[in-house]
Amino acid sequence: MIDLNKHTAEIKKFLNTSIERFQTENGKPNSIGIYSCSWAGWISINFNVNKSLTETANNCPDFEYVEFDLLEIPELQDEYETDNPEFKINDSIKTHDHELGDENFNQLIFEYLKPIVKEIKGNFESDFLLQMLDSNLAEEI
Repeated sequence: MIDLNKHTAEIKKFLNTSIERFQTENGKPNSIGIYSCSWAGWISINFNVNKSLTETANNCPDFEYVEFDLLEIPELQDEYETDNPEFKINDSIKTHDHELGDENFNQLIFEYLKPIVKEIKGNFESDFLLQMLDSNLAEEI
């Protein structure tokens, strides 16, 4: 079992630090994309300065600065690859059933990341997009 609560502070620090570094190097972005591949255990951050979310079709790989920074959480992939992966989020333990496919797992991680992204958005004046790789899950936050 992986306790995702133990990674929340690391994810918040990664997002805040990456956005601050981007702003120092490139100016204020108008949109920020948080892109995650849950089964591979990574989160990337992407930026637009001149393009809008609409111009990138709400798709992180089409942002102007793709994968500006990357956070890898190998334990997430390690747990996903077990026969009966379990994930603790807040006080709940969720078990992933591989027979339900990756979209079920993407939904679990998407719902975990959403409040983190909402909190981070409060620190910056940009549009935010949360998107999961190879998934229909994408939402402007």
